[in-house]
Amino acid sequence: MKNLLHNIQILMMLALTVVGIQSCSDDLQETGDVEVNFTATLPTDTRTRSFGKAEQVNTLVVGVFNTQKEELERKEFAINGTSVNITLALAQNQTYSFIFWAYNSNRNIYDIDDLTAIKMNTLPNPITFSKAEASDAFFATKEDIIITGSSSYSIELVRPLAQINVGTMGKVMQASFTAKSAPDTFHPFTNTVSGTVDFTWNFSNTTTETFSADGTAYNYLAMGYLFASTTAMQIVAELTLTDDEQTSKTVVFPQVEIEANQRSNIAGGFTVE
Repeated sequence: MKNLLHNIQILMMLALTVVGIQSCSDDLQETGDVEVNFTATLPTDTRTRSFGKAEQVNTLVVGVFNTQKEELERKEFAINGTSVNITLALAQNQTYSFIFWAYNSNRNIYDIDDLTAIKMNTLPNPITFSKAEASDAFFATKEDIIITGSSSYSIELVRPLAQINVGTMGKVMQASFTAKSAPDTFHPFTNTVSGTVDFTWNFSNTTTETFSADGTAYNYLAMGYLFASTTAMQIVAELTLTDDEQTSKTVVFPQVEIEANQRSNIAGGFTVE
């Protein structure tokens, strides 16, 4: 009888152990990875304009961050249209934040080693209008998402950049444009900019593209992109024009207004004879 009771106790302990293991197994399953989907979309009118079409934006980088805004992982997705489908495997019952950065990954224009502080590099001079257009980029963030199961989210990407167009009613000639003390760093989580750098764009060619301002068509002399805040800010700029006889003249613009996701047009009769 004593041995029988002892054996019964052992069996009960084994049964409790099995139950305990089963319970732990259930807990592990509940905190396992689940599928989270995002659909990131570029503005629908970006592909219908001359410059600013986003045609050279070819890569979407997605950074995954913890609650301390420390990057846990990042993935890249190819952009072949105006939207990108993203699938991530994330742990349940965890809180994440995300940065979405769409840009031209073939050009060394942006330093994205730190996605929370993206830096714009100065373009090697001289440049072409195509290289200037390659600076176009878009972003979005999604913060403090608690993962409780499989889910889907829609993301709308916007420019953190101001587009600057410089044009003339007269003939086109070689141009150099300098934006003085412009921001060179963008912080997606706070949607703010920092830094002060002089950016100079020396164009090695011209273009037949035009832009319209106040109902007048202007021939392009220069164009490019700068990081800018979401409220209008002002910078100083200079435009140097050189004619066929290699005679140059410089025009100073003491107050050029730039704003994220907006165009700044600098237009006039700069080359009208």
